[in-house]
Amino acid sequence: MTEDTPGSPSNASPSLSKIPLRLTRTTAMELGVLTLVVIIAVLIRVLPLQYGAYFTAYDPLFQYRATEYVVENGFGSWSTWHDALSWYPMGRNVANSAYPGVPFTAALLYMVIKPLIPSATVYSVCLYFPLFMASLTCISSYYLGKELKGKAAGLFAAIFMAINPAFIGRSTLGFFDTETIGIFSMVTIGLFFLRSIDEKRKLEHRVAYGVLSGLTLGYIFASWGAARYMNGLLILYMLILLYTERFETRHLLTYCLTIGFGFLIVIMVPRLGVNSLLTIDNLAAFGLVPVMIVYELIKDRIDVKLLANLAGASIIVGVLAIYILPAIGIRIPMGYKFLRVLNPFTSIENALYNSVAENKVVAWASLFNSFGPVLVLAAAGTFFSMKDQNEKNIYGSLFFLTSLYFAGVMVRLSQILAAPACVMGAYGLVEVSRPFFAVTAEPEGSSRRKKRRRAIFGVNKYLGVLFILFMVVGFMPSIWRAVGAADSPTSLADSGIPYLIDGDYPKDWPEALEWMKENVGDDEVICSWWDYGYWIEAMAGKTTMADGATQTERQLAMIGNIMMLPQNESIKLLERYDADYIVVFYAFNPNNFYQSLRVGDDVKWSWMAQIGKLDLNEYLNSTTGQPTEKYFDSTIANLMYRIADRQYFERVYASPNGYVLVYKIHYPDE
Repeated sequence: MTEDTPGSPSNASPSLSKIPLRLTRTTAMELGVLTLVVIIAVLIRVLPLQYGAYFTAYDPLFQYRATEYVVENGFGSWSTWHDALSWYPMGRNVANSAYPGVPFTAALLYMVIKPLIPSATVYSVCLYFPLFMASLTCISSYYLGKELKGKAAGLFAAIFMAINPAFIGRSTLGFFDTETIGIFSMVTIGLFFLRSIDEKRKLEHRVAYGVLSGLTLGYIFASWGAARYMNGLLILYMLILLYTERFETRHLLTYCLTIGFGFLIVIMVPRLGVNSLLTIDNLAAFGLVPVMIVYELIKDRIDVKLLANLAGASIIVGVLAIYILPAIGIRIPMGYKFLRVLNPFTSIENALYNSVAENKVVAWASLFNSFGPVLVLAAAGTFFSMKDQNEKNIYGSLFFLTSLYFAGVMVRLSQILAAPACVMGAYGLVEVSRPFFAVTAEPEGSSRRKKRRRAIFGVNKYLGVLFILFMVVGFMPSIWRAVGAADSPTSLADSGIPYLIDGDYPKDWPEALEWMKENVGDDEVICSWWDYGYWIEAMAGKTTMADGATQTERQLAMIGNIMMLPQNESIKLLERYDADYIVVFYAFNPNNFYQSLRVGDDVKWSWMAQIGKLDLNEYLNSTTGQPTEKYFDSTIANLMYRIADRQYFERVYASPNGYVLVYKIHYPDE
């Protein structure tokens, strides 16, 4: 052949070869940016390591001990684990009171890592587990942002998640708790669900994504109590589709796959089981299926607008019921914690619930402080998504608005807002910056420059550069806060005292726990306020009377009485439990023994009195705010101020700075 014919391989090869190369470069650039984002996310979250390789907060220590138990005894042992170290003398049925998601995932990860890295321990895997999940969450946020608004939105969503202070607070080194899986699953459910309802995808792909959506829903239910939020979000989303007349058979398929596989996992989780399907929100999830089936069957026979209005009316009735019924004295069959989330005006007269700081209503100023410009951009993104309504935008808008509501209701739910705010913030940034980036990227010699400038309302290249600089400067405080949120010791590394003493953070609790591990007998019982129970069980391996599970309020009330009654009365209550030691935590100013740093039992004693059903006014003068004589006569005061009657309490250990005190209990008949 002397000449190539059109369409021959040699003729087509040059043009076709350029396409894969161009795609590869784009993909490589995206992958490079995403990898950099993950590295930044990890580097920020690993900063507490400089203060010591310790867990933070209290609950992560239970998750660590549970992981260790699963690794040593197998996954099947979970269903029969009766924990004798906690809640002496009755112990704790762990399977019926804890979620298996976190310890199971970490145990599986350990089993994968151990053959590859022989030096790996359960402790180290659990300690770094939050960083691993944070990386996955950033990647998942990228894909959800990309699903909603393209690649640029995906990259911005990942960046925002990497530096978001609210998310960092729940995914930093040592925060080995349920939120690490919960936030990841929130993002991933949305991603799989939206891909499953995408009519442009093949049926088999949509079915596969529907199954993945259901498995992820089950995963979050097996890991996090706030999983009910995602259940409610999906119900609300389907009702909105019905109301806006967008509902089709493909939505029914995806929804059925999601709740079908999700609740199949739910009934296999001992803490949840079949009975959990009878809660009002889960019944609503199932009840929506026949409604959608009926809608599909009759929508071509009657006025669809009537059905849409019925869907809208059901939303309004449900919202009104949550607010009105409790106000007129009618009890809604829902736990008071979840009812309080749905209706912040619900009054909860429960001292134990009110004693937890994370159950308080959040100050809106703190939300802006945690999220910065992202919150404003998310509001803008929601506005633009509502203008350009489609199925995906409706989901994104609902995701942000509902999470914003719940974050404003309770401090502990502020992390729910992190993912939707970052995703919709990325959406908003792409929309707001579109004209500025368009002009900035425009070639100087472009013949269409004037036309484009007119199209974007007079924005020129200089304003484009100025906008970019403004956005960079605007995010600097957020980045600074993100680093500041991570660049601090964990609560065990500083013993819960965020103050430098002689140039270093105090290590009183780690030292005290090590002493208890070496000097307290395995058959001896330690009494302390419930906050420190998980620390004592996991790090010292000793038996406690209460911990963060707060499963028996009656026993907590008893401990409250032990602490607040006079010593001669407290010793009688302690004798009922045959306790051997009592531990108190008094954080005082190193320069003034009687000046509190406001972080230990010297703050918690007022809740000890209230949970113990005692009259707080007898211990605290409501007019002056000063403790009364009855407080100074209490056991907790005598133990903290080291003036306890040695007939009953003998101090056998004081931590290096004297903040943690351990007393040996002596009974009168000994």
